[in-house]
Amino acid sequence: MTERPGSPDLSAALAKLDAATLADIAGALWVETLDPAAIPPEATAALAGPKDDPRARGERMRLFIEHLLLHPVSHSPHYDGVYRRLLEEIGDLSPHEAYAIRMNFLGPAAGIGYDLVPVPAALEFPRDHLPKPHSQVGWHFFVGSCWSADGREFGVELMFFQTAMYPPDVAAGFGLSDDENQTVELQFAISEAGGRHWQAAPVVLSGTSALAGWDADPFVYRLGRNTIRCHESGRLLPLTITARGTDRGDDELHVLAADITFSSGKQVLLQGAAGCMPGVDGMGTLYYSVPALQLDPAGSWIELDGERIELARGVFWFDHQWGALAGVPRSAVLRAANNSSAPAPGGWDWFMAQFDGDMQLTVFNPHANARSAFYRQTGPTPPATMSVVVAGTFMDPAGETRIVRGTLDVTEWVRADHSPDPARYAPTGTWYPARWEFRFDDGVPAAIAVFSMTPIVSEAQSGFFANGAQYCEGAVVLRDAQGRDVGRGFAEAVAYADTRHTVHLLAGLDASDEAIAALGNPQPTAAEKIANALYVATHKKDLEAVVAASAGLEFFVES
Repeated sequence: MTERPGSPDLSAALAKLDAATLADIAGALWVETLDPAAIPPEATAALAGPKDDPRARGERMRLFIEHLLLHPVSHSPHYDGVYRRLLEEIGDLSPHEAYAIRMNFLGPAAGIGYDLVPVPAALEFPRDHLPKPHSQVGWHFFVGSCWSADGREFGVELMFFQTAMYPPDVAAGFGLSDDENQTVELQFAISEAGGRHWQAAPVVLSGTSALAGWDADPFVYRLGRNTIRCHESGRLLPLTITARGTDRGDDELHVLAADITFSSGKQVLLQGAAGCMPGVDGMGTLYYSVPALQLDPAGSWIELDGERIELARGVFWFDHQWGALAGVPRSAVLRAANNSSAPAPGGWDWFMAQFDGDMQLTVFNPHANARSAFYRQTGPTPPATMSVVVAGTFMDPAGETRIVRGTLDVTEWVRADHSPDPARYAPTGTWYPARWEFRFDDGVPAAIAVFSMTPIVSEAQSGFFANGAQYCEGAVVLRDAQGRDVGRGFAEAVAYADTRHTVHLLAGLDASDEAIAALGNPQPTAAEKIANALYVATHKKDLEAVVAASAGLEFFVES
């Protein structure tokens, strides 16, 4: 059967889709209103096919939840009540609703069956530049600073974030290919120094639409017309990123676009412990970066509200990370250890710094219970100074790397009161970090051992992941202890805000206070904590063996 734009099959398929899905398809194809003639032939067939039908998507989710209900995991929180409530509420699902449910409500047990994180990482290139369809999540991420010929400065962020909706064996049982099992979202933003921050509304597409996918050699990653495109077989660089999106946060729509080519970059920087960030009993992530991407001024440009701005120079950063943000350890003793005390809050802070003189530094800091007073703050006054012990990786001009440790003080805060799409992502008014002061005692050259990061705009560079989590991220200026400009970087703060109401709405679920409480992440009871602690106490050698075989834990020590 051959489907054509405007055919009865396609028209019937599009008629089943909700307004948000139609808007996401239109956004991915760079049109404000969806025109069936703009849909590529392969997507036309897929959208009219049975796998992309909202009823089939809901049935797959219900079957997976029934599977989880029948296979509880020892020494882990019990999700029976959550699963039964979801089964009562879930009907037909849009791609975005299924994605929000998968990312927020199914618990660690839903991570069983994906590829385990190996130790050591043993990364290989160009193989590991490609997406990893058998990992739970992964992302390709570009951030950096660039300048126009007349000296205007901009920060740019582009990310393709991928989620495998179901473990590979489960997906195969549903008749889904690796590509069809993926959901991919686009994050895209531009800030102008001294001006404002534009954040495109997230675009979320299912692989069953045939609008998200990739080619291996040369590597090309596509989300509609948004692309990451390598130019040569077997090589990451040169590479071009293209994106277009719409900031819907004001009464007027603001269109932003980018077409940027990177001609070269520095050698690969293995994050964490030689690429494990971390690797613990099969859980964690694999992670590498390519710093110092050099912008090619021949044809590189950005667009803001109809103004095309030719770029003269710029330096960017590429991250590729994949694995499991949450999952179930294979060993019972580690599960028991994880569930014998209060869990750490979700969220993290991430920083990259590219100093003059071809030196780079990346720092990661997970949120911790000890700093809970600084999260979810929406009062009239900002929080006080937050002090954190941090670890990171420093790369010198020769490309040699070393792990470094230091301290971070967050001394200023900004209120995140903007949303790229208020109809879907309600502004939170949460306080986010806005000035970061670092001090490293060893491993970093003395001239930059003490430095600060300050955003290039005064407003919060805030956005939302399509799963509902809010973040603030954008370009920053690096200044040494004397206040001199010594480079550029990016600062990222994730999940400081309480967005549970938004998450429920994105998932198509009841968003009442009662429903939010009922579908919260179950916690071990006092009796279960005691039982888990006793199990750990009687299996100390097993736990010691798991820890000894792990890598990268030094980056996750609660300070």
